[in-house]
Amino acid sequence: MGVPKFFRWMSERYPAISQLIAENRIPEFDNLYLDMNGIIHNCTHSDSDSPTHRMTEDKQFIAIFNYIEHLFGKIQPKKLFFLAIDGVAPRAKMNQQRARRFRTALDAEKAREKALREGVEMPKEAAFDSNCITPGTEFMAKLTKQLKYFINKKISEDVDWQGVEIVLSGHEVPGEGEHKIMEYIRLAKAQPDYNANIRHCLYGLDADLIMLGLLSHDPHFSLLREEVTFGRSSQKKSKELEHQKFYLMHLCIVREYLELEFQELKDPSAMGFPYDLERVIDDFILMAFFVGNDFLPNLPNLHINEGALALMFKVYKAVLPKAGGYINERGVINLERLALLLEDLSDVEYRFFESESADESWFKGKQTGRVDVMEKEKGAKARKKEPLSMTSAQKDLFKQVKKYINSRSNDSGAPKTSLDLPSSLNARDRKFVQGLADNLHLQWTTIANDEGDRHLRLDFPEKLEGDEENEDVEDEEASIALLRVLKRYDTAKVVDITAEEVQEQMDKKYEEKFQGWKNKYYKNKYEWGLDNEEEMRKLTENYVQGLQWVLYYYYQGVVSWPWFYGYHYSPMISDVKKGLKANMNFPLGQPFRPYQQLMGVLPDRSKVIVPTPYHDLMTNPNSPIIDFYPRDFELDMNGKKMEWEAVVKIPFIDESRLLPAMKTKDHLLSQDEKERNEFGVSVKFIYSPDVSFTYPSSLVGIFPDIPHCHCVENIFDLPTMEDLDYHVGLMRGVKLGESALAGFPSLKTLPHAGILGFHGVNVFMQDSRNESMIITMLEGESRTKVESAKALLGRRIHVGYPYLSEAKVVRVSDELFNYSLPPNGIGPPVAVPHGPQEIDMWHKKAERIESVYSKRLGMIIGEVQSLVHVETLKGLKKTDDGATVKEYAHIEGIETDYASQMVVKEVANEDPRFLEQAALPVEEEFPVETRAFFLGEFNYGRPLEVVGHTNNKADVWVSTVAARVPEFGRQIAMEADRHSPYTPSYAVARMLGLNPLVLSKITSSFQVVLDDKRVNLGLNLKFEAKKLKVLGYSRRATGWEFSEKAIQLIQQYMLKFPDFIAGIQRNSQGNIYEATDFYPPSEAKDKIEEIQAWLKSVESKSFEKVPLDAEQLDSEVVAKIEQAANEAFRLDPPGKGVNKKINGAPRNALLKPSDAEQRLSHQRFSLGDRIVYVQDSGRVPIATRGTVVGKTRTSRTTLLDVVFDVTFMSGTSLEDRCSPFRGSTVPIHSVLNLTDRQVIAGSRAGANNRPQTQTPLTVAGYGSPLGPNGQGQLLPAKVPGPLRGSFRGAVSGQTNGMQGGGSPRGRGGLGYDPQDSQTLPIRTQQSPQTNGFRGRGGQPNVSPSRGRDGTPRGTRQRYTKIDPGNDDGVVQNNPSFQPRSYNNAPPPADLDTRGRGRGRGGSRGGGPSRGVVPRGRRVPRGKATAVVVPQQ
Repeated sequence: MGVPKFFRWMSERYPAISQLIAENRIPEFDNLYLDMNGIIHNCTHSDSDSPTHRMTEDKQFIAIFNYIEHLFGKIQPKKLFFLAIDGVAPRAKMNQQRARRFRTALDAEKAREKALREGVEMPKEAAFDSNCITPGTEFMAKLTKQLKYFINKKISEDVDWQGVEIVLSGHEVPGEGEHKIMEYIRLAKAQPDYNANIRHCLYGLDADLIMLGLLSHDPHFSLLREEVTFGRSSQKKSKELEHQKFYLMHLCIVREYLELEFQELKDPSAMGFPYDLERVIDDFILMAFFVGNDFLPNLPNLHINEGALALMFKVYKAVLPKAGGYINERGVINLERLALLLEDLSDVEYRFFESESADESWFKGKQTGRVDVMEKEKGAKARKKEPLSMTSAQKDLFKQVKKYINSRSNDSGAPKTSLDLPSSLNARDRKFVQGLADNLHLQWTTIANDEGDRHLRLDFPEKLEGDEENEDVEDEEASIALLRVLKRYDTAKVVDITAEEVQEQMDKKYEEKFQGWKNKYYKNKYEWGLDNEEEMRKLTENYVQGLQWVLYYYYQGVVSWPWFYGYHYSPMISDVKKGLKANMNFPLGQPFRPYQQLMGVLPDRSKVIVPTPYHDLMTNPNSPIIDFYPRDFELDMNGKKMEWEAVVKIPFIDESRLLPAMKTKDHLLSQDEKERNEFGVSVKFIYSPDVSFTYPSSLVGIFPDIPHCHCVENIFDLPTMEDLDYHVGLMRGVKLGESALAGFPSLKTLPHAGILGFHGVNVFMQDSRNESMIITMLEGESRTKVESAKALLGRRIHVGYPYLSEAKVVRVSDELFNYSLPPNGIGPPVAVPHGPQEIDMWHKKAERIESVYSKRLGMIIGEVQSLVHVETLKGLKKTDDGATVKEYAHIEGIETDYASQMVVKEVANEDPRFLEQAALPVEEEFPVETRAFFLGEFNYGRPLEVVGHTNNKADVWVSTVAARVPEFGRQIAMEADRHSPYTPSYAVARMLGLNPLVLSKITSSFQVVLDDKRVNLGLNLKFEAKKLKVLGYSRRATGWEFSEKAIQLIQQYMLKFPDFIAGIQRNSQGNIYEATDFYPPSEAKDKIEEIQAWLKSVESKSFEKVPLDAEQLDSEVVAKIEQAANEAFRLDPPGKGVNKKINGAPRNALLKPSDAEQRLSHQRFSLGDRIVYVQDSGRVPIATRGTVVGKTRTSRTTLLDVVFDVTFMSGTSLEDRCSPFRGSTVPIHSVLNLTDRQVIAGSRAGANNRPQTQTPLTVAGYGSPLGPNGQGQLLPAKVPGPLRGSFRGAVSGQTNGMQGGGSPRGRGGLGYDPQDSQTLPIRTQQSPQTNGFRGRGGQPNVSPSRGRDGTPRGTRQRYTKIDPGNDDGVVQNNPSFQPRSYNNAPPPADLDTRGRGRGRGGSRGGGPSRGVVPRGRRVPRGKATAVVVPQQ
């Protein structure tokens, strides 16, 4: 089945079936199944691979591991993780596999030959042959071994994998991957304890998975797949999985759309038997087979993209009521009812036959009644030349008319006479007389007699006055013409035949032509015609067998391994009924052995994949099966448009010849080869904490041993069917529609109606030309009124229909007012009026919401009279006392405004992942031996283990650093920023001598018209409308800025094509440019194509486009960071530090890996920040340290590109920006920021440093602040605290508790003495750690941080120290700053001077300076000084 076409057709007909995956906004799933072959192909090669592409095996395996790991992390199944690789397929599937592999090998050979002809230097290593992804090959055997290693490693090290049963069904287990998965579901569903509401997620790219999911009849079933795009993608696909988009197709909503599709059948009077949606879905699956699948070719003239499925649905609705029942009876075809469907469906053949015969004259004669006026006029002269025929009755009428004409008198005074014909003339004779009168230029009218019957009357035309002058000439010409017409009728052939007989003859001729058309099809495709009844019987019976075999395969599993469809093409629809007496008794047989399948599906071009003893059979001209391996073969498009859909015409494998030929070579196989030819079993992997052993590396020198493996492998036995039957249909107790489990969408959560229509929905960036199911929302008038919306203020609701997510209403608006609750939340809503601009913006917002629902989702929501403005449920957060509460917030990139009529007030099932919980006692939340991270001021981010509890606090051992490591990340990042400056666009234009408008045009997308087509000749360095920039080339601050690389590229463009740039300069204000505006017409096309070729060579269209707020360091800077990290790792290697006992640690000083998402999602990060990975799941080993080298925002979180201090198996190169296996892209909540410490527990410094949720003064787009007097959202400024220390100290740069050097005075240490103890065994690969202090005095290891604009704090925007007679602190060459002495300036009157004196207490309040020294008994002593606020 054409995968993209079917998926696209489904998505455009039912627009709301797919959901973009966003963090925490997809359902929770019990079981995740991976159809692995799609992953293997994606990770080892791509369809667009060049012949020079090479990838080592270890990288291929790691890419597969990462993909599996990523999908697991996306879905996080709770019970079962099932990985299924294609084993030996049924014989019926091997035909398609054979055709694909022959085509793949030929295409690869042609690509290589083309590259060699063009002089491309080829790598020495052999290219990867994707045909090796076939059971029995050495590659697949290695892959199974690697996957077992990977699963053992993940179960031993990743907590999320430890509570799930994991099953691997490898290539050695017979059966296709997706059908091995469905066999498990089918058998599990037959068990008496099966959960009717189990939640399935199946990953795969095959459209057949939609059918397989539907026939399970489990509504909580979703399909996972990557984003599908049609046409040319404008952006390079990121290699990092975190940046790829994935979609879920929810079959629960597909079921509801199908219910609407066939809603006419629900009418009690529509059918004589009960309506059952489950049976309709079964029939839908059968009908889909007619457009093609992996086992049968599509029926002729039934193509998905030409409306075949829509046509079948229409025919089905008409046929089912008279069929007396459903066609697909739980996997068995009712052949009598199938015949009725095929009979009506065969009408499509007549349509195509008539379309192809439209230009033939016989067909035009049949269609004269439908020929339009223009066609009549064009063919009038041609018809006059045709021989005339008439009946005897018409001959008599002609004689009467001729006599009437000859009786005309030339005497102008003679009385006028008319010819009245009898009223008994039939319609055909009346038409004959009318035509005769027209040809003779007689006037005819119809006259009613006294009885009311109408008859024809003929008259001579009246002569016009003034015609006497030319009367003689005209009479002579008229007479000649008249005689010519009369002669034609006189000589006409008399043929007495009735209209019925004429129609019968025409029908007979039509049927003869139609049969001739069909005969031509069979002659072309099969080399025999309709007259060969025996071959027709074999063909049609084979096809009907195929329909039943496939249905059995889907519903029961393989019923016959050896059966296959033995033709490249299917019979005509109207002939299928000739095979309805086919024998449906299928012999079960047995599957091919792996090598038998290899020899059956591989071409000789891929013989290296096959064991050597068989090579001779594929290549020796004297081989008994040499005809199975043709070098050249025909490709037949067979009505398809895409080349990959062509029929590959190669001979089918004859099992009776293949197996004996192979048997002669079997004894030459090596022992390893013999083992690969055996069948295996599925394996189950389970975590066992009581088991610990060393699992050896599966790839020595690349992958490490697993020193503490806790995984147990057992044979996986499928559920048995003893005394049980397969269950087809819904299970009892299943939850449907609005009662579905949390996260599964339903149209039924709001009242609606559906109808098919041509609506032009836009699902894939272009309007659909097919019908779509259009949903019209009902009862919206009452829900959209503002009074109803105001009742929602402060309430929890669900928005985003039909994909609901929880939110809290903070504001309501209509076109005139904003409404919000008073500050205390009590009382009626406060109304704030809109200004004129806000009214206009409100209308635009309402229209946009209505338009998005209409164009993207095919939903008519009606007029929007009010909007609700919400804070989205961000997730759960952990309070300092340990309670878990919901957190609502404005999330950048997530919609906050919704039409009131689309709000769902309540749902039947709350999401259990977001239920609030009270705090547990510390002994329960942190039992002894709990592993966590310390968030105290000292040893921040270091691993710890709980060893006891005291007074509701924890006693812990903390793993300290072996040596203090200097902070290096930010310093390197700032240094790189200084050496890679960005220049404002106006300065670039001045530097290059360009008009600023010209620079703007050529650095963006610049369209030039060439041959009536627009071509883009811009450098694509910036995207204003899309708010995108190109990493390393452009960025936007107050205006656009360009890097040195970008300026050099612009200079190259100018030097390479000066005439083109000059042409733009001449008309810098222009909007539309023609190629001839730059070059003479004779050379314009060649020059423009030359520019296009150059742009392609510099790859300006493949630059990495990212949002404006994304940041990234380039490979050179990352290399410096890696070197610094290597040195840090040398100074502080893992396991070399000592452990320190800390008693009475509060619970908020302990960070459990499972709490990371709830506690760390508010952190800020800058490039160069040092981090530690704190989750015990995911691709990165826990406690591994690294440095942030990139930042990108997604709709719900920020992703960080991190280069880690050590390599790890799932690491990447961050798209070649760092060393292999050291990079990874992670969400911010998975790491703890060690440079900018924001969750320090137990100190005012930590509280002050935590990010605060900023409330904007106004909501974007809606003007005035809300609340009483427009002040509801304004936050009153706090009174500044008293300035401590002397005024002179303040301006001298002294800080609280410190003198200028920043070293605390006195004998105070760090507060704790290190204690020797055993090393904490959290992980062997711990990255270096610095606790931020060095030296005996606890001097801080200060590193500059960045302000909002990227300016390093500590290097800019601060006061300069002044001292008379000493200008060491004066900023040099600063013309805007004049040093002044403040020695004689009096202090402010209200300055608190109580902290001036020396004393043991240090700064006032008895505590240490915030953020520098921890609280404790030992505090630094010295002068109190003031904190200097940087200049703004």
